[in-house]
Amino acid sequence: MSKERFLLWMLAGIFAFQAGTFGFGVYYCARNGGLKPCPDITQTYQQTFNVMIATTLALLTGNAIKDR
Repeated sequence: MSKERFLLWMLAGIFAFQAGTFGFGVYYCARNGGLKPCPDITQTYQQTFNVMIATTLALLTGNAIKDR
């Protein structure tokens, strides 16, 4: 498997994991009283996955520039 393909699969996996985690978080908050038990869910969600996505995209674009 090429590096580009692996990184694209990893990026797809990150997005799938991100959607699942956010869905579970929203479900948990909805079942336990709305935003009172978890008022900063969007901030936590954003901080958790920004680094993973940025790293994968940097590796993917860095590899593409290196090959030229």
